[in-house]
Formats: sequence, C-alpha cells, structure tokens
Amino acid sequence: MPRKTSHSIKAFILLALFTLSGPALAGQPTPADYIDSKPLLLEVRYCECQAANPDSPPSDLLPKFLDESKILKVGVAAEDNGFIASREFALGYKISPVDGSSGPFRFNYIGTYTTDDGSNTGQGPLVLKEGEWVSLFGSHHQSETGSQHMGVAVRLIAADGS
Repeated sequence: MPRKTSHSIKAFILLALFTLSGPALAGQPTPADYIDSKPLLLEVRYCECQAANPDSPPSDLLPKFLDESKILKVGVAAEDNGFIASREFALGYKISPVDGSSGPFRFNYIGTYTTDDGSNTGQGPLVLKEGEWVSLFGSHHQSETGSQHMGVAVRLIAADGS
C-alpha cells in the first residue's frame, strides 16, 4: 500500500508541474521585450587593416575594412553606458542624446585593440549620427615585412533593422 501511495504522489506532482508550467512559460520575455528596452544597436568593427583613408572623412570606411573586419553588436538605449569585449578588443562607452534630442548622440569611449603585432588604444568624445560609420582609432606601422594597419569603427543603428 505505501508503494501505491508513493506512485500516486509522484504522478500527482508530475501532473501539477506539467499543468503549471504552461502559464509560467507564457510570461517569459521574448526578443522583442529586450529590443524595446534597448532600441539601438551599437555596432563595432575592428580589423588588422586600414579602416579609412587619412585624407577622407572618418565616415568613409574602406570596402576592404567592411569585408574583413570582425563585428561586435550590443543593444543600447538612447542614454546608456556599458562595456563590450572580445578576446582581442575592449570598449567602454557612454551614449547620450545631443541636447536631449532624438537626433545625434554624444559618444564617449575608451577602447583597446590588441593583436600579435601590438596594441592600439583610443579614447575621446565624438558625435554619432544614427546609421553613419565613424572611424574611432587605428594605427599604421611600416616594417621590413610591409605595412601593418589596425582600425576600429562604430555606428548606431535601429535595433529593429529599420
């Protein structure tokens, strides 16, 4: 008899768990919930290649850089600060609207990009326009083996892809 009672209790507990798990799962957040709280994406690209020509505006990135660069993306709010990193790259940032508008954004940053050939660090304030790339920092070294470049660029885009 105790054995039947034990099986009955286990069966009841399992039935209760399956019955109650439906409503519990219904309240789970969806990707849209996260996108709504962070409506922008900060997109960071970095490469052991040149990001932009020195005599060009910092928003004119080279096609080779866009093709070969590694990419990191993080959701951000219009007023936000945070940190994004990979094995060889790290960036701390603060974003805020210029004059409280929904237009351009102030972007303060400090970042480091490290490769087998060395490291490069950049920091400073700048203004980001949504959808426009900006070359943050980079380097160029001439050696016996040829030219070595490092480049880092960022942009803000709508998180929903529009």
